Amino acid sequence: MRHLRPRRGLGQSFLTHEPVADALVEALSPGPSDTVLEVGPGKGILTRRLVDLAGRVVAVEIDDRLAEGLRVELGGRGNLEVVHADFMSFDLGPYRHLKVLGNLPYNLSSQILFKLLESLDVWDVAVLTTQREFAYRVVALPGSKAYGALSVFFDRLTFRERLFNIEPESFKPRPDVVSTSFRLRRREQPLYPVPDEASFRRVVKVCFAQRRKTIANNLVAGLELTREAVVAHLEQAGIEPSARAETLGGEQFRELAEALAGG
Repeated sequence: MRHLRPRRGLGQSFLTHEPVADALVEALSPGPSDTVLEVGPGKGILTRRLVDLAGRVVAVEIDDRLAEGLRVELGGRGNLEVVHADFMSFDLGPYRHLKVLGNLPYNLSSQILFKLLESLDVWDVAVLTTQREFAYRVVALPGSKAYGALSVFFDRLTFRERLFNIEPESFKPRPDVVSTSFRLRRREQPLYPVPDEASFRRVVKVCFAQRRKTIANNLVAGLELTREAVVAHLEQAGIEPSARAETLGGEQFRELAEALAGG
């Protein structure tokens, strides 16, 4: 597979640095009783390690050339299933207690993360690598510049941990940005309940719509409510109308969503 060139349309950039591959697999800690789902195995630098450690490996690869190359090289391993598919259309329904590993295409990181967020019943832990700025948004805490809707959503449903940065020289072709790996562990129960998942997420997204604006201004613009109504809901939730979204913790967004749902 070494001769295969990346397909620009797929945003391919292959990890080549062996010590980084070791560290990523170690962070996932696969064992003989585990099923590992690898998102975008590429040329197999992680796959080769996984088949030596995990009970079963399901590698989902959108590039038919790479999928076939993995089958040829590692197909004799009875614990590897290579699936030629777009991960976004791959059915996760039959699986449970997966460990997920992947170096995600920068242009698809958000979509893949939200798919995992919607599939929390099928996986327990994920070690993912994305563009550094995106990873920081996933693991950010209130008050930080990176804190946003993604931070709120994943904090409520997972334990988040930033692992390490990966320099561009670790990939071919060399990307223009630094990558960061992070680990997500599914919470057994959400950090706090919400009245309605879709409504809660909508409220959070609206609050972060324009970071320089106050929550009150974002809610007026995003929910088409009068300023008087918005101020009343914020006061009910114990939130200052002049506050900005990045200063609020998740439970404050929950209280705001409840106040808005109550009319």
